[in-house]
This record gives sequence, C-alpha cells and structure tokens, in this order.
Amino acid sequence: MVASVRSVFARLVLPVHLALAVVVGLTGCALKDRTAAIPKTFLEDRDVTEADEKLPFNHTWIDPEVPAGFYTKVYFRSVTADKLPDDAWLASMSTFMTSKEQYKKEAAALAEYFKKQLIQKVTKYKNGTVTVVDKAEPHTLVFDIALTELEFSHPISKAGVMLLPVPGSSLLFNAVSDPHVTFAARVYDGESGKLVATLGDRKFPPTRILDLNKVTVTSSPREVVSIWADIFAEGLNADRFAPVKSRGIFSILPW
Repeated sequence: MVASVRSVFARLVLPVHLALAVVVGLTGCALKDRTAAIPKTFLEDRDVTEADEKLPFNHTWIDPEVPAGFYTKVYFRSVTADKLPDDAWLASMSTFMTSKEQYKKEAAALAEYFKKQLIQKVTKYKNGTVTVVDKAEPHTLVFDIALTELEFSHPISKAGVMLLPVPGSSLLFNAVSDPHVTFAARVYDGESGKLVATLGDRKFPPTRILDLNKVTVTSSPREVVSIWADIFAEGLNADRFAPVKSRGIFSILPW
C-alpha cells in the first residue's frame, strides 16, 4: 500500500518538478531578453543606450538647445510597422497566427491603433497644454514612429498554462514567452525639419496572476501601446523637467 502511494506521488510530483526546472531555466533567458538594449532599427544614427531618467523609456535623447515651452503643438505624422524584421512573425506563430501575411496585417492594424490612441489621449489629456494638429507647422513636434519588435500572444499555450495546478506557473510562463512591443521614434521641428529628439522603448504587458488578455492574439500588444500613449500624453503636457511615471508593471485585474 505504501509503495503504491509513493508511486502515485512520484507520478504527480516529478513532472511538476521537471516542468518548473524547464520554466526557471527559460525564465533566465527571457529576463535577459527583457533587459537587452532595444534594436537600432530606425535609430541607426543614435546611441540607443542613452536615456533620460525623467522619462520611462529605454532610450531618450532630447536636443538640449530646444527652449522650454517652445513647442505647443504635436503632429503624429506616421506610425508604421514597416520596419519590423522580415522573420519577426515566426515568434508569434500559433493556432491563430499561421502566416507572415496575417502577422503583417495585424502589425499594421496595431500601428494604426497606436496612432489613434496617441491622438486621442493627447487630445483629451486633462488640462492639457499641447494641441494635436494634422500638419507640420511652427512650434510643432512632428513624430515619426516605427514598431521595431512585435510578438503577439500565443492563446492556446497561455490558456493551458493558466489551467496547470502549479502555484505561480502563470507568472513563470509570462517571463518565458510574453507578447511585447518595441517602438522607435524620431521627432522633428515642424518648421525647420531639424531632428530634436529620439525615443525608444520595449514594453511587456503588466504581470498578472491570471491574464485574460493573453488568451487572445492582439489584446496584450494593444494594451502596451495604449500604456505608451498615456506616457506620451503626460510627457508632452508636463513641465520640461518634471519626471513622468512608468506604468503597466503589475496589475491585480485579469485584463
């Protein structure tokens, strides 16, 4: 009888230990990827490790000669997915993302959504001091933004892991294969066309015990770009030397 109980226990526990060992090993690799420098795509002429502690981005460069309060308008000229690597779609392959063509279509839709979120959140920012315009003109910051990394969710694998009877397995899996987005931005003076700033960031969706966003393909990347739009809205309307807080690290809500 004792031997039988031990046998059953071994069959239940050993696979869990093996699974956790694999996950922990992969987690180390994934965390390394999270802290790696953003790619130089679209920012080939910049030092992408340069950052400003006042803005929660991996890379920030702002021309120190630009006077405070000089820009009162912003024009989001372009947000594109055309700079994504040719093989980027492979990381997003799943039952619901089966081809490069589908990936490119969803990536373009995400870029358009990002642009709409930027316009909407800057326009509606409470007590905002910056006006959104639709052309380059004096006292205007002109933004060209490119998505340079994009991984969509893997719904089947995510749903399966969330059902595993292993405490914390959902959190561990988050670090192994998370959807994420990276953007790069070039910012120009609307009158002269001079480059006055470059920005770049890689962001993963907030960590949750149970993440319902990850059982759909596009919800997590959309959440990421929406968080960025909030940061842009605050940064554009804040005093030049005022720090802008980060967002989207942890969430107690499952969506």
